[in-house]
Amino acid sequence: MTRLLPFVFLINVVCFFGIAWVIYDVDPQGAPWYIFALLVLLIFFAIFGILGLVLYSVRTRFYRRYSVRWYIYTSFKMAFFVAFFVALVATLAVLQLISIFNLILAGLAVSLFAIYSFLGKKN
Repeated sequence: MTRLLPFVFLINVVCFFGIAWVIYDVDPQGAPWYIFALLVLLIFFAIFGILGLVLYSVRTRFYRRYSVRWYIYTSFKMAFFVAFFVALVATLAVLQLISIFNLILAGLAVSLFAIYSFLGKKN
C-alpha cells in the first residue's frame, strides 16, 4: 500500500500543472464546457491526493498505533470528503450559483454522506 504513495504525489503534480494550464492559458469566455469539467476534476484529485498524503504523514508521525493500511484508508477517506466539498463549491462557482444557501446545502450533503460512510451499515 505504501508503494502507491509516490504515484499519488506524481498525480498531484500533474493535477497542479493542469490547474495552472486551465487558469493561465484558457479563455473562460470561449472555452467549451469540458474544460470546466476538467478543471473541477483536477481540483478534486489535487486536493484529494495532497490532503490524503498530508493526513497520512501527520497521523503516522505522531500516533503509531494501527497498521499502515488502516492509516492510508482512513486518511484518504477523510480527504475524499473535503475534496468532494471543494469540488462541489468549484462547480457552483463555475456555474455562478454561489450563495450562502447553496453552500449550506453542499456542506450538509457532504456531511450526511460522510456520517453515513463512517457510521453506516458495515458488511
